[in-house]
Amino acid sequence: MLRITQQQSSAAAKRYYATADYYSEGQEIVGNWGGEAARMLNLRGQVNKDAFARLCDNLHPEAEQSLTALTLTDRTVGYDFTFSVPKSVSLLYALTDDPAIREAFRGAVDETMRAIESEMKTRVRKGGKDVDRATGNMVWAEFVHTTSRPVDGIPDPQLHAHCFAFNATWDAHERQWKAGQFRDLKRDAPYFQAAFRVRLANALQDLGFAIERKRDDFEIAGVPPAIVKRFSRRTAQIEETAAELGITDPDRKGELGAATREKKGIPLAWDELREVWAARLSTDERDGLARIYDRKTPSSTPARGEQTAVDYALDHCFTRDAVVSERKLLTAALQRGLGSVTVQDTARELASRSLIRGEHAGQAVATTPEMLDAERRLIDFARQGRGRCRPLAEVDRPLVRDWLNDGQKAAVRHVLGSRDRVTIVRGAAGTGKTKLEEELRDAFRETDLPVVALAQSADASRGVLRDEAGFQDADTVARFLVDTQMQKRVRGGVVLIDEASQLGTRDLLRVFDVADTIGARVILVGDRRQHRAVTAGEPLALLEEKAGLPVAEVTDIIRQWGDYAKATTALSRGDIVAGFAKLERLKWVKEISDDDRDRVLAEAYLAAAAERKANGEFKTALVVSPTHAEAGRVTQEIRSGLREAGRLGEERAFATWQPLHLTDAQKADPTQYASGDLLRFHKAAPGHRNGERLVLAEGDAAPVEAADRFEVYHPTTLSIAVGDQLRVTAGGKTKDGKHRLDTGAAYTVKGFTPQGDLIDQRGWVIGRDFGYLAHGYAVTSHASQGRTVDKVFIAQSGESFAATTARQFYVSVSRGREQALIFTDDKDRLRSAVQRADAPLSATALAESKSHRPSFRQRLHDHLAFVRRLATFKRTHESPERVFQQEKSHQRTEREYER
Repeated sequence: MLRITQQQSSAAAKRYYATADYYSEGQEIVGNWGGEAARMLNLRGQVNKDAFARLCDNLHPEAEQSLTALTLTDRTVGYDFTFSVPKSVSLLYALTDDPAIREAFRGAVDETMRAIESEMKTRVRKGGKDVDRATGNMVWAEFVHTTSRPVDGIPDPQLHAHCFAFNATWDAHERQWKAGQFRDLKRDAPYFQAAFRVRLANALQDLGFAIERKRDDFEIAGVPPAIVKRFSRRTAQIEETAAELGITDPDRKGELGAATREKKGIPLAWDELREVWAARLSTDERDGLARIYDRKTPSSTPARGEQTAVDYALDHCFTRDAVVSERKLLTAALQRGLGSVTVQDTARELASRSLIRGEHAGQAVATTPEMLDAERRLIDFARQGRGRCRPLAEVDRPLVRDWLNDGQKAAVRHVLGSRDRVTIVRGAAGTGKTKLEEELRDAFRETDLPVVALAQSADASRGVLRDEAGFQDADTVARFLVDTQMQKRVRGGVVLIDEASQLGTRDLLRVFDVADTIGARVILVGDRRQHRAVTAGEPLALLEEKAGLPVAEVTDIIRQWGDYAKATTALSRGDIVAGFAKLERLKWVKEISDDDRDRVLAEAYLAAAAERKANGEFKTALVVSPTHAEAGRVTQEIRSGLREAGRLGEERAFATWQPLHLTDAQKADPTQYASGDLLRFHKAAPGHRNGERLVLAEGDAAPVEAADRFEVYHPTTLSIAVGDQLRVTAGGKTKDGKHRLDTGAAYTVKGFTPQGDLIDQRGWVIGRDFGYLAHGYAVTSHASQGRTVDKVFIAQSGESFAATTARQFYVSVSRGREQALIFTDDKDRLRSAVQRADAPLSATALAESKSHRPSFRQRLHDHLAFVRRLATFKRTHESPERVFQQEKSHQRTEREYER
């Protein structure tokens, strides 16, 4: 793996050199200089301690002067690029002391660091500019270590390297040393990690070892998992501590590793450690590892897999995004092809694909012709339906709810009087969209117009639309697309979709196709500033911008009042700075240290949940966080507070299922599965019924050929007590089959049956083997969209800043009626993080951008497609004359490409 860690302390940076001789002579390799900038500074070969220390202090290694122009007290000294090998590789190296394994590792590290160096940049601020300029040079010191931190005084084998890159690069244009720009390098860490793994795997295969690709990495084939686990005590220690603290985020676990280190003891010599490690193995295990190392039968290099790897990357990445960075595509391809691809050939294979390419936000990006076609069909359906229909009802009909505000009334009249096939109502959070939908429902009933109300989630459809808006048959978009009877019932009528921003391009296009078949019209109600779909595309924004549809906008917020309403109004308009400032003036942004923040938040939540309204009912409260990890920590604190207050009763452990949210491409990959995983079929497949659940036993093969017909869950355990609030994570039914349990619905545990089943506040019995449950005190902002509570508490520390966006912050803050308290560890960084836009590029926008120009390879691909058409034109309706006219253009393209 590869971790990139920023270092801002000169004293701490100098310890990288000191740790090179932490163990006795022979355990560590002496540090070596690397990078073109090192050569320019006359730094070659072994690392000199004095030169290393001078660079840490931003001093020239050979002159009495600063290296870069500025030496600030809080400057970034450099970045630690830490490369680690799989445990089986560390173990074989430790038991054999084979220098070939070590050099294979160092070669993969060196090649990856040189690739990183080639992308080094510096900031340019002269002449009013604020841009990045490529420099292509770095200086780093490489220290190779062979052990992990000790556990019970003894370390485990862990071959890894620290490449400490100093914050300096030579700008040839300005002819001076300047600070480096590492931002893009950190952003692309997943790519560099994947490339490193591919290089290491190939080098080991060249030595004769067979490798076995795993879900996240690889291992040497034949090394038993039990042995790997036995020599991973440090990892097990960190995982155990993380589980106790509710930490799941990999970066947080890395920080936890530093916090749980044992103090340095008396080190053992390398040969002594090898004897200790060998003693942990049985004779049969040692013999088995010796046979793997012996390699008398050379491993056969797998067939080149670049085509399959790129196919996977395209299927996987374009499931969730309409436009994807080419680096992200390459990363996914390298991960999938590990052991059967090279970095260069995978890049060539990706470059040969017929993608629509361009540049966005400084990155090379791409989309597919299929995605562009889907967007264009979506736009065409809306455009061609302009003015083609009769008004849905009398615009001047008396409103049942004459108390609606002017914006709501105008939106209702806009919909009723629309002559378009597709109608859009844009409403900010808390503007009363549900109330105007109720008015539309009554108007449709008056004219006997068939209508079906839909939403993407079960909670929004069967909860809000059924229970609040009164659409008795409201359901999910997914149900509508497969239920032909539901489609027939709305023939010639209206399909109303609430929370339309959460619908992806492909799903909305399928709705349009059904509407076209049954002659129905479509009404889209949503807010493009709230969370977008988890699948590719943002069709609501696309239709507003490209289809030329008039949009009714509801802007008056009625959920909140006073300064709270002013804050959410600013956020809804995209003025994040003003909205944040208003929340600060309300003193609702709380900066609290890590030691106390979660506890203080939990206490505030519990106090709010104990308050009563004027009618005697308890107030509602909810915790929202950008990440599951932070939400999980707060949940632990809330439950501890409930337990101390005596509000939780008998507690039992339940087996539950955590959704993995894999794409179909991932589900078709056998390495994604582990023993104990659950497959839940949502469609019938050969040998499996719709609704069937299959738990994979050790050695079982998942039915990957039916990857689009099931979802995958990982087993976990949930402690549930009487009094706990629970949330359903996947739909189902009560034990007696009489009641539906909708995804996202919340329940309170009132007790347990003698058989160990759950009883909720209404007396419904939920079977102990139901499994799709989580605590309901804290949710992610995406899961909170559509919910309204009296008070919302937002957990948003630095841990979650990577997942923080303007959309996320707007959705989180707007959930409350009375108050929104934000708990963070750094107000200034939070203020900056919440301004981060989440505005993905559409395929249409990329195709129309000036930066888009078909590559030579793409045009050659088009030419080859022409040749295939030419060979079969007799079976089509195209005229030979047109085909030959196009051929002349393609011939010119081919000559240009060959040049």
